[in-house]
Amino acid sequence: MGMRKSKTHFEQVPLELARRVAEKAAPALISCAICGKAVVLEKCKIDEKGLAVHEDCYFRKLASRRLPDFSGKRK
Repeated sequence: MGMRKSKTHFEQVPLELARRVAEKAAPALISCAICGKAVVLEKCKIDEKGLAVHEDCYFRKLASRRLPDFSGKRK
């Protein structure tokens, strides 16, 4: 019984080699410093502490802060 001729190039690539290539091609993931969910480094933003965050998480964090009162009125 002879070997059949492969129909595609991918059938000729050893599985271990395909896995190594896929691991290198996968985007690096780390956790968002605000929500803790995975964030893609190529698409993340960096907060004032130099930590990776989702853009939406960072804007929500900034929006939730109280702004200082510069009106000159004392409370």
